[in-house]
Amino acid sequence: MSSSTALNAVLVTGGGGFLGSHVVRKLLNEPGCRVYSASRNPSLHHDQEDSVTYEAVDIANDSQVEALFQKIKPQVVIHTTSPDPLAPSRTQEQVNIQGTRNLLKHAASCVNTRAFVFTGSDSGMVPNQNAISEEQAQLYTATDSANPYGKAKGISEALVLATNGPDLRTVSVRVPGMYGDFDYKGMLPQLLSAIHKGQHKTQIGNNTRVFEVLDVHKAAEAHIAAAKAVLRTDAGLVSAPKVDGEAFFISDGHPTPYWDFFRRCYAAAGAPVKPDEVKIIPLAMAQTMASLAEWAYAIFTLGYKKPQMRRQNMDHFNRGCNWSLAKARERLGYEPLTVAEQDAAIKRMMDWGIANLPKP
Repeated sequence: MSSSTALNAVLVTGGGGFLGSHVVRKLLNEPGCRVYSASRNPSLHHDQEDSVTYEAVDIANDSQVEALFQKIKPQVVIHTTSPDPLAPSRTQEQVNIQGTRNLLKHAASCVNTRAFVFTGSDSGMVPNQNAISEEQAQLYTATDSANPYGKAKGISEALVLATNGPDLRTVSVRVPGMYGDFDYKGMLPQLLSAIHKGQHKTQIGNNTRVFEVLDVHKAAEAHIAAAKAVLRTDAGLVSAPKVDGEAFFISDGHPTPYWDFFRRCYAAAGAPVKPDEVKIIPLAMAQTMASLAEWAYAIFTLGYKKPQMRRQNMDHFNRGCNWSLAKARERLGYEPLTVAEQDAAIKRMMDWGIANLPKP
């Protein structure tokens, strides 16, 4: 590989998180690559401590971001940081929007920084059920009535793509819901908790909308492939097909009803659910119950506590997405998992969770 396109210094924002930690692990396999993991409260993973430089940085703080770039002078930024989807609007704006602005500003002004890879999200786009291309997708804007997280992700991705130019090559890797090992807060603990509480036979809604899902290992692989492709463009080694300034859909390539996927996970953990065992809660009822719970908590706790059942989560079951991966295959060389490989990835996740996560 040309020295101008080899990864030599990569900054991963949110490097201690679910996706970010997997990106870091894959970067450690890149010869001669110095890896920096940045977050407000760095999370050290035992398998990375001797190989990764951890930086405590609040990306919403412009002066801290400026100091970070002056200190490490990264060649590539892989920006995976994002607040919890249920975090309030102010947090979404500070981290997703202002934090991304700060990173873009200082990446563009740092002569060493050539590539900026952003983690886009299905939540940042208008939902769809027919397979669409990236160009057909609609990002949420400031005038849309989406939830705060979705709107902030759409706005921040637009900022990233608009910044693309000779001084900084940018690209967005759009991901759906991800699953895999080292998931301490997301889908995996939710799955195991449902089994432990006997709730895994419950289904909300009619389960007709399809959703994309993604093995987190493939997500990390795609982010690094995008970084390398952008560096090749920056070095003048390729001019077409275009990668910089573009967005790419990345998924396992097998859109499926939400609860069908969950039941595959339950079965992999030894808790299969027969069709006649499924208990269905109508979506409208679940949405109403969630709204009432939020209203009651707002009144009786003055907003200091939030119910486990949230309206935003219930609304998610009525979204869904269905993507064409043709662009990622052609321009990034991405290959999604086969169904058999996906089954193996699900089993690997559930086995890891049972062995490593605390019992609910």
